[in-house]
Amino acid sequence: MLSLTAIVSFLLGLIVGSFLNVCILRIPQKQSIVLPSAHCPKCGHPLKAWENIPLFSYMFLRGKCAYCEQTISFQYPLVELAGGLLFLAVFLKFKWSFETPVAFFFVSILTVLAVIDLEHKLIPNKIILPGLGAGFFFLILELILRVDFIPLTGVSSSVAYPLIGLVLGGGLLLIPAMIKTDWMGGGDIKLAAFMGLFLGGYILLALLLGSLLSAVVGIILILFKKMGRKDTIAFGPFLALGSLITLFFGPQIFNFYRLLIR
Repeated sequence: MLSLTAIVSFLLGLIVGSFLNVCILRIPQKQSIVLPSAHCPKCGHPLKAWENIPLFSYMFLRGKCAYCEQTISFQYPLVELAGGLLFLAVFLKFKWSFETPVAFFFVSILTVLAVIDLEHKLIPNKIILPGLGAGFFFLILELILRVDFIPLTGVSSSVAYPLIGLVLGGGLLLIPAMIKTDWMGGGDIKLAAFMGLFLGGYILLALLLGSLLSAVVGIILILFKKMGRKDTIAFGPFLALGSLITLFFGPQIFNFYRLLIR
């Protein structure tokens, strides 16, 4: 049975997921994420407090706006649920520690960037650059407090380790982008650098997993004629998924690999 703090983490994730939906909707359209207040994206009618409860309002309203009765995108409860489950997973892994709020931040940025890239093939600088800035802030905070909380994989106490991950992540994607410009976007490079800052050397595993997942999905889409051989696929969601797998299971995957090659 889940503890009270685990339930609180899940509920906090639902609330953050609701805010991420605002970012996903407004940032690509270059709108403020503060004003106007929450409203129906179809008719623009302001939402009452009970109509803006994460996850539960969608179920109560049966997926329709109470005013214009237009269908509400299933993306909204899905992102909210993802936020809740990811925050719960973070708590179960880190409990209440210095890593916990950092991991909350990390999974939130990955979620919002993955959905925006999936919809718009865009990694907005308004999100990724503050994300990188926050990563450096956490590094400085480590030095001041003399407590290690990044990289989140927890394999090194050296402050250089996250910086190595940043260089590896950004550098490894920069190379193919320099070879052929339509292979890799600048946003993907910055996203990989962000991932490396929080994962350290495990960025190599995250990139490998992201690339494999992207290749598998791409092949399936081509086989089912949903995509042409020359079409491109958003890479950000797969990088984010590879990062999440690495965050929660990276050391176990690495240890399993070591046992296989013995």
